[in-house]
Amino acid sequence: MLMSILETVDHIFYTFICFFGSILLLTLVHLVDTLKYKWPCNWLAIGICYELTTLGMGTFVMNTSLNTIMMAVSMALLIFGFVLIICFFILVGYNYPNPYKMAALSALGLILVIGNIAAGSLYHWEHWVEVALVLFILSVLILMISYVLISFKNLDILIKADTLLLGFVLYMYYVLFMLACFIFIQRFDINFDTKPSQKASPYG
Repeated sequence: MLMSILETVDHIFYTFICFFGSILLLTLVHLVDTLKYKWPCNWLAIGICYELTTLGMGTFVMNTSLNTIMMAVSMALLIFGFVLIICFFILVGYNYPNPYKMAALSALGLILVIGNIAAGSLYHWEHWVEVALVLFILSVLILMISYVLISFKNLDILIKADTLLLGFVLYMYYVLFMLACFIFIQRFDINFDTKPSQKASPYG
């Protein structure tokens, strides 16, 4: 839905296809034990998910200046590293929050994102999208923290094959951060370009 902000661009259609295919295959990996644990099916499935996600992100940022892409990548890396630091300090503490409640909170944030975008179609306000992007980043941030906490809580039952899936899910969180940062930069450029110029002084 956030990508629909730039839906006038033709190649966004391929981005939707790649992301949808990656999420669908990732869902099958979680449901089918053969795709999750049996070699080489697990490596092949995760590899296809990785390629589809990377290709989808690549088609989304195509025809964009290199500076914009590098800025989005840098911002996403900073946010991703910041979340990992938060996870470290949470895990060091003895009483960390319930990760399942945090996941429910992130789901509520994603619902608010949809509500913001729907409100933007009903009530005119130029900053609806920016608010939705901030809520989206915060929701993904909380969801990533809850995922790390749940994985740490079940560390004693995880096996070696699970690490491949865990790594890809963390990569998907990074892609979501980069997607939000890229749209935020695009929105900033659009708002800056459409900002009305100051009127010239009548006194010269």
